[in-house]
Amino acid sequence: MCARHPVFLALLLLSALAPGLTQAANAARAQPGQMEVQVGILLFDGVQIIDFAGPYEVFGAAGFGVVTVSANGQAVTTAMGLKVTPDHAYADTPEVDLLLVPGGEVDGAMGDAALLDFVRARSASARHTLSVCTGAHILASAGLLDGKQATTFHGAFAEFERLFPEVDLVRDRRWVDTGRIVTSAGLSSGLDAALHLVSRLHGEARARSVALRLEYDWQPEGGFVRGRMADRLFPRLHAVSWPDGTRFQALDALGDTQHWRARYLVDSSAEPEQLLALVADGVDDEGPWQRESGATVWQRSLEDHTWTLSLGTSEAPPGTEGYVMWLEVQPARN
Repeated sequence: MCARHPVFLALLLLSALAPGLTQAANAARAQPGQMEVQVGILLFDGVQIIDFAGPYEVFGAAGFGVVTVSANGQAVTTAMGLKVTPDHAYADTPEVDLLLVPGGEVDGAMGDAALLDFVRARSASARHTLSVCTGAHILASAGLLDGKQATTFHGAFAEFERLFPEVDLVRDRRWVDTGRIVTSAGLSSGLDAALHLVSRLHGEARARSVALRLEYDWQPEGGFVRGRMADRLFPRLHAVSWPDGTRFQALDALGDTQHWRARYLVDSSAEPEQLLALVADGVDDEGPWQRESGATVWQRSLEDHTWTLSLGTSEAPPGTEGYVMWLEVQPARN
């Protein structure tokens, strides 16, 4: 019987032992001073958990040594309230081959001179620097992206372009590799960019093996790009003066590259017709949408398409108060 064939038995044995052998190999790599690649992860108050934890998993599974760093080595509080105690302060951080700068609530970090000095110094001595999400804002604040292509969180594109006009913002890629510096889009994009760096440092086979171990569907050519979704066409309405006490609660937002619909539960002293009028005036003022006469429907031409934007209101879901405002964008129907 084939089950008794020595080659089959050897393969069966290797299959059974593989997880244990992998864990043993990783445990051996984890001995201090013996890692192939040393990774330093910057942490700060307001950091987004997935921005650093996702790449941490990738680099750890790849057998890299990983340390976390904050200004004084004291615990930081993430954007979602989790407290994390780093391994090092700036002053005693060991040399690293790869510096990871995550995003999150980065306004404070962007203006922190000591943090920016640390990023500049460690980026200069590292083989690679990787930013995740709005971590690109930190790199740009440190002057490390001037004259380079970079990407960031899709919801921060407009702010990034305004703050850093000397950086060539890329909106339609999951990560951007300019050589020593890699920037990635929002949140889970950090997993892909981290796997990309594993591939650069140790080959695609290693990166694919890590992705499989993490049960992650890695697409080396890029995969899903949030910035390509049709809500990129929504007006921002930053200049609208909302009635006092008006609050919006997101109910759902779904779509793809060709269609997007978003619904918000509205709590406001303004009647639905009044709020629609405010939004409509905001769309008109912001441009480049052109309104159809007497309607809350607009059109614009972009990317070889004519697009339609519409908005309206409807009743609130059962058990809630207020009313729903919705916005929808899609290609115009001929």
